[in-house]
Amino acid sequence: MKKIFHFPIFVMLLIAASLPSAHALDVGVSHAVYATPEESYLEINIEVAHASITFKPMDSLHLQAGVNVLILIKQDEKVITFEKYVLQSPLVGFPQDLLDVKRMFLPSGAYSLEVTFEDMHDPNNSDTYKANVTVSAPTTTQVSDIQLLRGFRPDESSHPFTKNGYFLEPLPFNFYDKNSSILAFYAELYHTDKGIKDPSYNIRYFVEQDKGNNSRTVISVGNQQKSPSVIDAVLVQMDISKFESGNYWLTVEIRNNAHELVSSKTVGFQRANPFLNMGNVVLTDEMMLQQFTEDLDEDNLRYCMKALGASATGDQPVTIKEILKGGDLKQMRFYVFRHFVSISANNPTVAYNQFMEIATAAHQKFKSGFRFGFETDRGRTYMKYGRPDDLIHVEDDPSAPPYEVWVYYTFPKTKQQNVKFLFYNPTLAGEDFILLHSNARGEINNPKWERELYKRNAGQEFDGDNFHDATQMKSNFGRNARTYFEDF
Repeated sequence: MKKIFHFPIFVMLLIAASLPSAHALDVGVSHAVYATPEESYLEINIEVAHASITFKPMDSLHLQAGVNVLILIKQDEKVITFEKYVLQSPLVGFPQDLLDVKRMFLPSGAYSLEVTFEDMHDPNNSDTYKANVTVSAPTTTQVSDIQLLRGFRPDESSHPFTKNGYFLEPLPFNFYDKNSSILAFYAELYHTDKGIKDPSYNIRYFVEQDKGNNSRTVISVGNQQKSPSVIDAVLVQMDISKFESGNYWLTVEIRNNAHELVSSKTVGFQRANPFLNMGNVVLTDEMMLQQFTEDLDEDNLRYCMKALGASATGDQPVTIKEILKGGDLKQMRFYVFRHFVSISANNPTVAYNQFMEIATAAHQKFKSGFRFGFETDRGRTYMKYGRPDDLIHVEDDPSAPPYEVWVYYTFPKTKQQNVKFLFYNPTLAGEDFILLHSNARGEINNPKWERELYKRNAGQEFDGDNFHDATQMKSNFGRNARTYFEDF
């Protein structure tokens, strides 16, 4: 019997949004060969989908599930080593996925890997994974197998999912779903001190899209520079939010400073991104039932639509107004979903929640009369451009109604600096401030804004002899609006 690298049985639970139903056992398995300075080992990552296993009530509040796992390592049908155990969830309030990792030290050689899974509450619900595995102790410069990850984070513990100071969350199905925007991977680099004569070398990694008929297109490339060593690792994350649905290949290369290839390794994965190009997507009723908008009632939908209208441009305000007037909840759901999936094809729910936080803040801060706060001029500005970097609120100017000057030191929307907005309340009614003037491109620009601000109490005190062309007021006690707008 060969050595087995034992860890305490560990189950990492991924929160799932739906309750389970009885399906055939759905298990994802990935494996990779790594090495320590002394010997090589096979790492096996396992994920069991929560909807495919049986969760039994343990009491009035808790459920539990388990899977019997048998790992066999064979050579010519002879079992070289094995491990048998129960992968069991803790007590949970609702069904959740199970993750596990096993590491088994093996001498160099060709093996067959066979992993059998059986639902402990339903023996007829089972699955088997088989693969050929080659284990070889690295003696020359080479890249290890590549482990695809959901993500990683710093972790100095001795946790089974931790390597080189990072917690690595595996991706056994090699599948990035529609909610994924980041691809992460881990690989090890062996004996670069033997194959690299330069003081440094390059790690090149790239993703190719499989176009079929043995045709691939490179769509993303990255590089790192390292110093030669006995063993090292590469841990990378890449943005895949714009990757179309389809099959892809990830390759990691070691290249010397002359850009000559020394070693490489490739792994395939699949990507689902159905809402990337919304113009080409026909939303069906069945598809919409699975989206966050299904949980929004009429009040929430109307509130969201009005908030969207506050910062909408072009023909969008008219479209929103017509949909609200028609009162069709299905149309509202379609509009809201299409809007937020156009912002984030992978996480429209997150985009929606972030937007609604801003809308609620604008409403609470600027609500006035019978309108939502985001429907006021200040609210709309807040929704479109965010909170100003500085704000001057003036109520003690003897010649002017209350007014505010908002200052944005940087203004990404138009790539301007020191953008300012001036709002005033000519009717003195509540908090209904009106936008009078701004130097932001595309906003109201009124050269005579100062005369408008002071016209009620000092309308004839303009600067100059020409009443029609004058744009400024004469200086006077407390009359600081122009100073605030131009010099602040």
